[in-house]
Amino acid sequence: MAWEFYAVWVVAAFALILFLLSEHRRRSAFMAERARHFATAPAFRHRSPAPQASPRPSYTPTGLSASDRMFLEAIAKNAKHND
Repeated sequence: MAWEFYAVWVVAAFALILFLLSEHRRRSAFMAERARHFATAPAFRHRSPAPQASPRPSYTPTGLSASDRMFLEAIAKNAKHND
């Protein structure tokens, strides 16, 4: 009777060890596939930064154009007449 008890424990331990080994093998294969994907997929390749646009020239005011000056003078003249 005692040997049957030990035989059951040996079979159970053997089944547990096989299960753990197969799970480890499955997880290792899954991680290897993910590593292969991240190493070779185009979405994860190095991309150099986009070229930067050259800076715009600084603004230098040139004053009013002749048409702008005439327009403002006309507004000022109308404002004086309306007062």
